[in-house]
Amino acid sequence: MSDFPIRTERLDPIDRQTRKLIDDAERAAAMHNADLTGFARQILAGRKQRERYFDPMLFSNPAWDILLGLYVAEGEGRRLSLIECSTASTVPQGVALRWLAYFKQEEMVVEASDLPRPNKSVIRLTDETRMAVSAYLGSLFSLGLGPEPAIPDIPRAAG
Repeated sequence: MSDFPIRTERLDPIDRQTRKLIDDAERAAAMHNADLTGFARQILAGRKQRERYFDPMLFSNPAWDILLGLYVAEGEGRRLSLIECSTASTVPQGVALRWLAYFKQEEMVVEASDLPRPNKSVIRLTDETRMAVSAYLGSLFSLGLGPEPAIPDIPRAAG
């Protein structure tokens, strides 16, 4: 039992707001699922572009880079090894490997044998982590922060 009473009147609005945000994000992710891999790819490209202007360590976020790299690879049907995952970030390989160990401990990623290459293992996002990344990217879409939808060119009618 806690020494501090829980104020349920404050939790209800927070709980409702949290559920609404999750519902909105899941709806947005479902609506734009085909675009989310491309959007994640654009985010990674933007992060790499930023390195041309600022010291990479200034905005270093290896955890996010690794998760986005796995998300994009899975969306493209590719499998990444432990080493390939660690090269997705701008930090030393040892730091990236520690992040991957943390992700495994927190059950955010799974390491498994690669069937075509039995001596090599691959890393993949768990279903829960993949959904969380999708929901986050979808929520950015719902805020209008995603890429503009492509509008096909329609040729003008002759005459």
